Parts: sequence; C-alpha cells; structure tokens
Amino acid sequence: MASSQNKNKSHVDRAIEYAKKAVADTKGKTTGKWIRLAAKRFLCDLKRAKVKTCHFTFSPEEAEKACEFIELMPHVEGKWDKETIVLHPAQSFFVVQLFGFRNRKTGFRRFTSALYATARKSGKSTLAAAILLYCLCCEDEIGAQVLSAATTYPQASIIWGVAKKMVDKMPELRDAFGLETWAKSISRLEAGSCFKAIHAKASSQDGLNPSHTALDEIHAHKTADLLNVLTSAAGARANPLWLYTTTEGYASPGPWSEIRIFAKKLLEGVFGNDADHFLALFWAVDDEDNEFDEGVWIKANPLIDVNPHLLEAIRKEATEAKHMPSKLTEFRIKRLNRPASVAEGWIDLVKWQACGEGFNLDDLRSVPCYGGLDLASTSDFASFRLVWEIGEKIYTAGWRWCPESAVNYRTERGTVPYQAWVTSGLLKQTEGDIIDYNVIEADILSLMEVFNIRAIGYDRWNATDLVNRLVAGDAPMVEFVQGAKSYHPAMQKLERKYISGQLAHGGDPILNWCASNIVAKRNENLNMSPDKKKSADKIDDMVALLMAVGMTVSPEETEPEYDIFFV
Repeated sequence: MASSQNKNKSHVDRAIEYAKKAVADTKGKTTGKWIRLAAKRFLCDLKRAKVKTCHFTFSPEEAEKACEFIELMPHVEGKWDKETIVLHPAQSFFVVQLFGFRNRKTGFRRFTSALYATARKSGKSTLAAAILLYCLCCEDEIGAQVLSAATTYPQASIIWGVAKKMVDKMPELRDAFGLETWAKSISRLEAGSCFKAIHAKASSQDGLNPSHTALDEIHAHKTADLLNVLTSAAGARANPLWLYTTTEGYASPGPWSEIRIFAKKLLEGVFGNDADHFLALFWAVDDEDNEFDEGVWIKANPLIDVNPHLLEAIRKEATEAKHMPSKLTEFRIKRLNRPASVAEGWIDLVKWQACGEGFNLDDLRSVPCYGGLDLASTSDFASFRLVWEIGEKIYTAGWRWCPESAVNYRTERGTVPYQAWVTSGLLKQTEGDIIDYNVIEADILSLMEVFNIRAIGYDRWNATDLVNRLVAGDAPMVEFVQGAKSYHPAMQKLERKYISGQLAHGGDPILNWCASNIVAKRNENLNMSPDKKKSADKIDDMVALLMAVGMTVSPEETEPEYDIFFV
C-alpha cells in the first residue's frame, strides 16, 4: 500500500525518492546496508543509461506500464482498504528497475535475473504473481512458458495459486488477453503461452522451455538440481526472467548460499559492471543491529510502515524470542531476514557453553541416574549418556563409539577432529566399517557395575539385538518412542536447565559439537523434536542426552497437548 502523499507521483518518481532516502540514511537508522547499496546502484545506473555508449537505457514508459498493470490486479487474500494492489514505494523501487532498464539494441529487459529478498509477510507472493502475469500478458514472447517453481508442489503452487485467483476475479483481464484458467495452469491460447507450477520431481519431464520462472523460497532448495534443469531448458529464450523470491533460512549447501554471496558481492561492487543482468534487492536487519529494537525492523520489513498488523505480530514474536531460544532463530530468519547457521537452530551456544562446569564422576557412583542410548548410525557414531539430577541441577557424562573407517574418513576431510577425540579418550574406536555392538554392550554393562542406573531410554531402530542382550544382562532398558510427544517434555526441561545454568556437562567437546548441530522441528501442536534431516551434522550425543533427560521427566513436568483451533 502506498501512502497518500505518493498517490499523485509516478512510480518512477516514487522509486527514485525511495532510493534517495535510502542513500541519505548514511547511519543506517531505518535502511539496511544492502538496500543502501542497491539504491546507490540504481541512481548510478540512471546516470549510466543516459550515456549513448552504455549497453542499456532507461524507459520510464516501460516502468510505468508494468507498475500500472500490477496495480490493476485484485487482492485475493486478506482485507484491504482498496480492492486492487497499491504498490508500496519499496515495491515500486523493484518493479521500476526490473522493467524500466532496457537493452539499448533489442529493447528487451536489461535484467534477466532478479532477487527479491525480504522478511515474511512482505507481499512477495502477491508481487511475484502479478509480475509473472504481466510477463505472460504483456511481454512479446511467443509460446511463453511461465513457471512458479519450488522444491514441493504445494510451495510451487503458492505464487501460481495467487495468480489464478487474480485471473478468476478479473473477467476483463481474461477477455483482454484471452486467458483461460484450468486446474493446474493458466493458458493464453492465441499466443500459445501458459503459466503453471512445477516442483523438483516433475522438473525432468520433457517439454520444458521456460521463459519466465519464479523460484519461490530459494533458501529451501537443498541442491541446485531444479535450477540447473530449468536453466538448461531455457537456453533458447532471448528475454528470460529468473525471479528469486525468498526469506532467509538455515545455512545449507544449496543454491541460496551461492546466490546470497553473489548478490552481496554484486552490491558491494566486486564485479564492476560485469553483472549488469542481475537485479538484487535484499531487505535485512544489519549484523550490528539490536534485533529487539523496533526501529530497525523496517530494514527487513519494508511494508511495516503501512501495516500496523505486521508490526504487532513482530512485537509478539519478539517477546517470545527474548525468553525462548527455540524461537529466537525463527524470529531472526523470518522477521529480521537474518541468516542462521543450524548451530543456532535450537541451542543458544553462549548459554550452553556457560554450563561447562567440571565434576568428579566418582562422587556420583551411588546417586540414581538415567541413561539414553542412540544407535542412529552404525557406520559413523553411537552415543550413550547418563544424567544425574541432584536438587535442581542436572549433571551429564557420555561415552561414544565410532568405527575405524569413519575416523579415517573424517580425519581426511579435516572438518571434525575424530582422531583427536579418539586420542584423548572421548571417542572409542572399533575395528572395521561398522560399530562393533559387542564393545557397546560390554561398556554399558561395565558402567552398570559402577553407577546406580535406574532406566536407559533407547530408540528401537537398529537396536533390537543389542537391547535384548543388554536386557539379558539386567540392564533396565525402556523404549523411548521417537516423536514430539516423547521429546517435547525432555527438550523443554533441558532448555530450562541450561538457560538457568542448572546443567553441568563438563565442557564435553563432542556434546558441544552435537549441540551446535541440532535443529528442532515442531508438529501441528507446536511440540518439539530433533530434526535430523535439517541438522548440519551428527546430533547423536544430544539425542542420547534428551532420551536420558526424558527418563527423568515426571508427569507433573509434562505439559498437556492441546489441539489448535483457528477462529
């Protein structure tokens, strides 16, 4: 939505004014670093475009044409003061550049790739849908194939679904451009063009020749496979568009990490004029900003100044994030558009490492304790942990096993110091390519002779034979059912303990490493469990700790599960 003072200005004027204000904000009070750099680039490019030797020019008419088309599109979600879209100056800043700069020789768009990165609820899907509809209807592309692409079909369908609803609500648009809507596509029959959603599993099918592609939430793509397939298929297009829309996410080896680095280097001028094809707008709170300072939130949420509901929602989430580390990372990612390594996925490492108090195991021999056994990987890592609860404080110690082949492999990679852990006695190496369960059995039975172990939680996956042998040796084995119902109380308790300093883990480097890797996922009732798929590396030691803590949870400490109803 635009402010009333901007209503009589052209979209080009609004974009220029937005850029000048961003550049003038030299101290970065309300404008993030990357938008200031993007604004400087825009103003510089306007000057470059006036020079006849420059390979691109700027057409206010083309910029206005695109903006005016978008503002004819209806809102299809939520309640708005006006039935049709009203571009915010930040959105005009993007659209004006995308469609205003033209190749001097061909008249095609200068920008064939564009990144629009903001915090969530900034209208990315609506804007992307309107842009793609404009490309379908108004760009001179015979047989255009417009795609909304994502890792899953539901995600890919978000942008396409918004576009379909727009077309369904506008008979005049359908009549003007000969549009027809179908269950899974929008077609423009006279031009032989279509608009559809596509996901990774379907991307290998024949017939792909994309002209305009929106890759939604590019941060969620774990590999570049989908992008590579689509890029290869679009080789014959003279005027393609690759529109990347995203909010930040966890650090991952996927294409987003490369795109993010490229975009920031581009804005910093590293490439000079060699990347003139790429438009990058990146709204984000700066690294040095206090994330709970309301004044900086507009840096990641450009529409916050016209959306009081958005501001209130962020305030509520900020309050929760202040007191719950499990929600802090999501707040940083989704509301501040800050990237987060999975090391911050669930554990606040500063507070965790503050619990590195040492203790003497001999002093705990007679104290009742509880164990957790994780055998998730026979080819890499297995863990057994004990916890002692004395008063309000929890003490924990661990024993780990790893096959010789994994130690050698990890040592060669040089990423995790398995060999050093073996040498220091923190990790026991067994011969061969898989962990020797006989060694684990013997070690646990020996520990039972030393400590007062009351119960050992275990995941039955891959553990049946070993558990049977341990039970035969009088080990008090208790199945720990995998899932949020079992893990949530344990994760809540462990979270309370380490945040309050009521945990002592002795600074165990393997446990610290696993803690830095763990990511929590939530089910439909918002109950937590470890997410092994999203975790950066091994989390076995933390899983074993959580199962051990779970053995100590009393019914009084377990919160009831409630169904969530929306009214």
